[in-house]
Amino acid sequence: MKRIALIQIGFGTVGGAVIEQVLDNQERWRRRLGLDIVFVAVAGRDGAYAAESGGALEPDALRSAVARRRARAGADPGSGRPPHSHRFEPIASVVERFAGHGDTIVLDAAAGDETATVVADALGRGAGAVLSNKAPLALPWSDPRSRAIWAEAGSQGRLRYEASCGAGLPVISTLRNLLDSGDDVLEITGALSGTFGAIFSSVGSGTPFATAVRQAKDQGYTEPDPRDDLSGLDVARKGLILARTMGEEVDLDAIGIHSLVPAHLTTVPVGEFLARLGDMNLEIGQRSREAVAMDASLKYVMTWKKEGGISVGLRQIPRSTVLGALQGPENVVSFRTARYDRYPCVISGPGAGAAVTAAGMVSDMLSLTRRLLA
Repeated sequence: MKRIALIQIGFGTVGGAVIEQVLDNQERWRRRLGLDIVFVAVAGRDGAYAAESGGALEPDALRSAVARRRARAGADPGSGRPPHSHRFEPIASVVERFAGHGDTIVLDAAAGDETATVVADALGRGAGAVLSNKAPLALPWSDPRSRAIWAEAGSQGRLRYEASCGAGLPVISTLRNLLDSGDDVLEITGALSGTFGAIFSSVGSGTPFATAVRQAKDQGYTEPDPRDDLSGLDVARKGLILARTMGEEVDLDAIGIHSLVPAHLTTVPVGEFLARLGDMNLEIGQRSREAVAMDASLKYVMTWKKEGGISVGLRQIPRSTVLGALQGPENVVSFRTARYDRYPCVISGPGAGAAVTAAGMVSDMLSLTRRLLA
């Protein structure tokens, strides 16, 4: 029986779903795969609860912690904790204690680039890393942590990050397979935000832009501050990740991003921002009507071209295409390559949600397990 030790950073909605999926499958993996996959530490913002060396966190305690975290939705992600019978220590010391053994994987289900140091350190010690967190992958190329992380991003490396770009959809793995098989990628076009998908589906049906944003927020599709979505930064980071997967040493400041946050509303309180967002109704409504007149849909799209770099913003997409027919918070990614030229390779499905994002991380973890134990 081969043992894999998991250190998870991020104990929020996605992190809780990862824990549940791992615990639900532990016995099946033992029987069918001969793998004993256990959590040795779970970290929130203020530190990590960890087992003693050679031990593991108790499954029942982890399930209880997930249930408490959900009951306290909106609290600090570190608030749903295992019982105090386990050691509480800085996450850096946990990685130092466990990661040198080689059969350890760090799961980064957090948000923000604060975890980049931990991920880079774990990789440097021979551990694996699985990320849904985009921020460490989008650090400036000049940052040594960025180079350390991306150095392990190849097919034979110890980094997996499928869930960072399309949740559970096989976007990164498809791109990797195209590259590894020698195909030449010419263009990638993607609707990579479930938030924008929901908003512009409503706009296309005649709903004013400001109303569509408020509805998306009420339905839980946006961040608490919708400007975090409307700025386009999240989509740009995904485009950056795709470009870096293809070997490009590109930074965010090289990407043309069309923000849908009016300059005069960037710093006002959220409530005031939502109240005054009607300032955009005329512009967005006109562009949507122009698209409809051309039998097209207005979509917020990321485009990468081999000779043209990355751009992120609104585009009119013919309704006859899979991307143009997109409705609701789905994601669609189209790969046009030397082999898939006239008929691009298209991936579509739910690009957001805790369950599918967690599934993407768990799938990456199992793939990486086979790599570490090879």
